[in-house]
Amino acid sequence: MASCLSGCGVNVRRAEIAEPPTPPPESRRVPVRFGELQAKLRRGDVIGGYVIGFTCIGPFDPITWTSGRAMMDRAEVADLFHEEMSTAGYDVAGNPNRLFEVAEDEERAELVVSAQITDVKMNVCRKMGLWLVQSDIVGEEVEASIKVDWTVYSRLERRMVLRTSTWGYHAGGAATEDGKALAMEQAFAGAVANLAADPRFAAAGFAAPDAGSTMPALETGGGIGGGIGGAGPAGVVPDGAARLQAVRLAALPPFTTPIQDHVDAVTGATVLVSGGSGHGSGVLVSRDGLLLTNHHVVGEAERVRVVLADGTAVVGKVERRHKPRDVALVRIEGRGLPALPVRTRPLTVSEDVYVVGAPLAERMRGTVTRGIVSAMRRDRLTGLEEIQADASVQGGNSGGPLVDAQGNLAGLTVSMRTVPGSQASAGLNFFIPIGDALDRLRLQVGGPEIGD
Repeated sequence: MASCLSGCGVNVRRAEIAEPPTPPPESRRVPVRFGELQAKLRRGDVIGGYVIGFTCIGPFDPITWTSGRAMMDRAEVADLFHEEMSTAGYDVAGNPNRLFEVAEDEERAELVVSAQITDVKMNVCRKMGLWLVQSDIVGEEVEASIKVDWTVYSRLERRMVLRTSTWGYHAGGAATEDGKALAMEQAFAGAVANLAADPRFAAAGFAAPDAGSTMPALETGGGIGGGIGGAGPAGVVPDGAARLQAVRLAALPPFTTPIQDHVDAVTGATVLVSGGSGHGSGVLVSRDGLLLTNHHVVGEAERVRVVLADGTAVVGKVERRHKPRDVALVRIEGRGLPALPVRTRPLTVSEDVYVVGAPLAERMRGTVTRGIVSAMRRDRLTGLEEIQADASVQGGNSGGPLVDAQGNLAGLTVSMRTVPGSQASAGLNFFIPIGDALDRLRLQVGGPEIGD
């Protein structure tokens, strides 16, 4: 790049690309994804200079920010973010090269990185020959610099964990509209690379290794998680649970009196689970922190946010999942936690049942509704058994407990039918039998608590 281009146009800042970090040995790569893109620039702000002539000395015509926040395409920027961060060794969720389930992959992200462009500078020169005609171009020079303010948000902690700024610089390309756009995009890529090299960002992106799980993970392929807020499983998939070691849950004394005598114990064992873009519910089944919820609540996340009945928020680790049955097992730290006894015999039609969960909004956690068992059905796509009941459920109830008239755990909320043309419940709600949920996750009731 000729020195007069920088000296005679606007002041473009040259920024070197820092070396990417070396992850600490045995560190855990925390899944990250790109969030929002904004520009703190106003339409008409002068961001550079453009000259056509025999030399690049000027005078320069102004280049202005012409399209507000839309001047840089978010999709292109997200692709650049994925490429640069992946090259630097980070685990980037939402791979744009995936043909299917991109949104599902994004949901496993624990950190969301958003960008605000606060400074753009660009100089463009098109050198002409002695005759100064379009066909007599002898050289083109383009350079651009971008300053990006970054915010890094933890979805598990629900707070900003880092704010920082980086610069990016690019020189080269054609003095055309496409060339100017490419120069800005490549300068942005440089700013991403410098964020990846920031030690504070690296500390968030490469976490300390886990202490270790007490049980192997369960993975079964195929299907698309369903239930409230999502489509149902796409088909019957071979069950991989048979390959997994069985784990015993301690048998808790069953409730024998009406639920009204100990409703606080039932609601106390019900938790709120945040994974992906929304929230669902869950239920503790062991006093040492094992809880059940739906697969479509946790998605592909390794960790989720769990809120206990007393409002305490903790991080839960997804230990096992079974996508076709739409169930997942999550572990939280703790001992002596409230947990529900499991009912071992099936429900019968016309029995009274109760549903506990957080319908629609997180602040509604602990909501109890009542109904009866309406029928026993089989899902028409998967052939799996479901309990139909008319106890009211809404989005956010997913994964929460269905209990019998005494408060013993009999099933997990999984889906609802709505009135055609509206979001209103049709009173046709479906639940996973608890026995089948435990079988799919290879959990057995009876024996000492895990870890005892």
